[in-house]
Amino acid sequence: MKVTMLGTFPPIKGISEYCIQLAGALARRVDVDFVSFSHIYPEALYPGGTKELNDPLAISTEPRLAVRRPLQWFNPFGWAWTGLRFPGDVLHVNWWTWFLSPVEISMMLGAKLRRRPVVMTVHNVLGHETGLLDRILTRVAFKFPNRFIVHTEENRRQLDAYFKIPRERIAVVPYGPLTFYDDVPVTRAEARAKLGIAEGEKVALSFGFIRDYKGLDVLLRAFRRVADELPDARLVVAGTCWKGESGWRKYQYLIDELKLGERVTLKIGYVPSSTVKVYFRAADLLALPYLHFEAQSGPGNIALAFGTPIVATRTGGLPSLVRDERAIVPPGDVEALARALAECLKDPARLARMSEDSRALAGEYSWDRISERTVALYRELVA
Repeated sequence: MKVTMLGTFPPIKGISEYCIQLAGALARRVDVDFVSFSHIYPEALYPGGTKELNDPLAISTEPRLAVRRPLQWFNPFGWAWTGLRFPGDVLHVNWWTWFLSPVEISMMLGAKLRRRPVVMTVHNVLGHETGLLDRILTRVAFKFPNRFIVHTEENRRQLDAYFKIPRERIAVVPYGPLTFYDDVPVTRAEARAKLGIAEGEKVALSFGFIRDYKGLDVLLRAFRRVADELPDARLVVAGTCWKGESGWRKYQYLIDELKLGERVTLKIGYVPSSTVKVYFRAADLLALPYLHFEAQSGPGNIALAFGTPIVATRTGGLPSLVRDERAIVPPGDVEALARALAECLKDPARLARMSEDSRALAGEYSWDRISERTVALYRELVA
C-alpha cells in the first residue's frame, strides 16, 4: 500500500515536527509519498518566518519515505496537478490552518475525482483566532474527507459539535512525543549555564509562539504570587511574539508593573531547533496556561519527550498531557495557576512523579502505536 500525505517538511516550518515523526513511523509499515511546499504562504502571515534558518529539523531516512515539494501558495495549477497525479492509494491531509484551504480543497477534489479515499487529521478544529471566513472555508474543506483523525476525545466532541461530523467517522489518534529534539545529550547544569540560570533556582518554562489565547498575561500574574512565596523561583519565557514587537509591549508593561524583571528570563524571538533541548533540560516544569484551545500542544509534546512535568489548563487536549489532576487548573484562574505552580516547584518528590508521568505518557502515545492505528484506518478505507 502507498499513502500520499499532504503536510510540511523541512526547511518549511508549519507542522514539520509532527510530520517528520508521523511520516517516518508510517514508512516502517507502508510506502509514503510525502507532498510538501517549496513556498507555503506569504512571510507576512507567519511571524518568525516560514523556514528553519538554523539547522534543518531532522528528516527521517526511512527507505519507504519519498518527499516531494511541488506546492507553492501562489500556484493553483500546481495544487490541481498534484491532486490529479498523486500516486497514493489514500490521500492523507493535515489540516492546521484555513490559510491553506484552497490548496487542500484542490488536492481533495482531485482525490474524489479519482475515487481515492481521503483521511484528514484535524490539528485545529477552529483557528486559534477564528472568524467568519475561517469557519466558512473550514466547513467547505470538511465536506471532502471519508474519515477524520483528531488527537483527543475532547477534539472529537468539538468536531461533532461545531461541524456535525458523525462520531463514527472520527478516529482519536494521539499526537506523539516530539523526540527528535533530544538529539545531542545536554545535562541540566549545562543547559542552565547556557541560559544564565543558577542550579538552585526553581524554573517554570513558557515556550513557543506568544499569542493572546495562550494566556501569558495570566501566567505572569500567577508567577508574581509564586515569586512572593518562593524566593528562588524563576520564569523563563522563550519564543516569538505572534504580533511582533508591538504585540510584546503589553507583556513587557505587565512584567514591569509586577516588578518581575529580576525573576523572569526572556528569550523573545526565533528559537532554533538545535537549542530547543536547552530550555526543556533547564526547566523544572512547563506551564501551559492557555485560555482556550481546540487542539494538542506542540510544546506539551516536546515536554513529554524530555520527561518534563506539565502544569496546564483544562481546555482542548491539554489535560491528556497531565496525569496529576492537581496540576490541571481552570483557564484564566490566576489563583489556581499560582497555587499549582508553587506546590509543584517546592515539592521535588512530586516533580519526580510528574516527570515519570510525562515519560509514561510518551510511551503510551508512541509513534509506533500511532502509525499502527493510522495504517489500520487506511486499510479499512481501501478495502
